[in-house]
Amino acid sequence: MGPTTKLRQDTRTEVTRLIETLIEVIPEIKTALASERGASGKVNPSGDTQRIADEKIDEIIFDCVGSVDGFGQYLSEEREGITDLGSGLSVATDPLDGSSNIKTNTTVGTIIGVYDAPLPARGRELVASLCLVFGPVTTLAVAANDELIEYTIQDGAIVDGEPIALPEAGGIWSFSGRPTEWTPALRDYDDTLGRQYAHRYTGAMIADVWLLLAHGGLVGYPARSTKPDGVLRLQYESNPIAYAVECAGGAASTGSQPILDVEPEGRHQRVPTFFGTNSLINELETRLEAGAEA
Repeated sequence: MGPTTKLRQDTRTEVTRLIETLIEVIPEIKTALASERGASGKVNPSGDTQRIADEKIDEIIFDCVGSVDGFGQYLSEEREGITDLGSGLSVATDPLDGSSNIKTNTTVGTIIGVYDAPLPARGRELVASLCLVFGPVTTLAVAANDELIEYTIQDGAIVDGEPIALPEAGGIWSFSGRPTEWTPALRDYDDTLGRQYAHRYTGAMIADVWLLLAHGGLVGYPARSTKPDGVLRLQYESNPIAYAVECAGGAASTGSQPILDVEPEGRHQRVPTFFGTNSLINELETRLEAGAEA
């Protein structure tokens, strides 16, 4: 039975076709991961060092989106501008999240946000987000219609699919950066979390979030003295993952407002970003607000 009949969600037709096409190119992506592990000698528009696989997988995703009718714009972490594809939905993608993990052979992934609006757009304009996760098995998580379902992909087909619900109790925590770069309020909260939760940090956001979705807790990419806007890009990292986490029953915040409510100011804009259970996100916002007023 092929992918179309295995998909549980009543997604928009364009999104379903994109999913089918994405599944077809997974072997090509995995080949790029295995064979193109070196640095390209370039930096992307956000100033991050590119690996050859970043560029190669961007080309694969671009061709994939361009082959499906109903998509009008394409924005990638690896491209400066927005590519006009015609009319229809907009795609913003991080083609290879966690590319620095390639050399250590740990989890990486592809993040795709599908917006029903011209880019850059607010997260509330998302109609779906798709997350390919390359770990011991390859999975495709589809967030749409207030539900997050993770499909196991094997030999070009969906072989299993299960809804993901973020556990409310227990869990893991991690914040990116060094404690000396954080605000005093965040350092205090980090100390509190360390007495209650297990610390887990991989260096690849998609891997950290998949630990979160499995165990519950809180992960964050905060404003730091060296990176006052945080490290995650709103259009193709923070928004799509925030949408997925909310569909799984969790929450996502800048530390002061929901990620999906942030008004975009640019294509490659960075924002401080936290994902977690509703209770921990609420506590985080309370503590950071009190720290700002102190």
